[in-house]
Amino acid sequence: MNFFRTHTIGGVALPRRRFTGWAALYFILFVCVPFLGLALLLDVLFYLIFTRLFDSCYGLLCLFS
Repeated sequence: MNFFRTHTIGGVALPRRRFTGWAALYFILFVCVPFLGLALLLDVLFYLIFTRLFDSCYGLLCLFS
């Protein structure tokens, strides 16, 4: 099925598929938020590992200390 082609059913032209505000909201809620949450969790985990176990600085904190 071509994404940009207009389809007809019984001689009636169907509207083309398009992205909507709901699609953007679902993308943000179900893709972006979990991804950023996982990235934040991993960042905190690596920060604690580097500062507590290895007794060293982590990331950009090394530049400012």
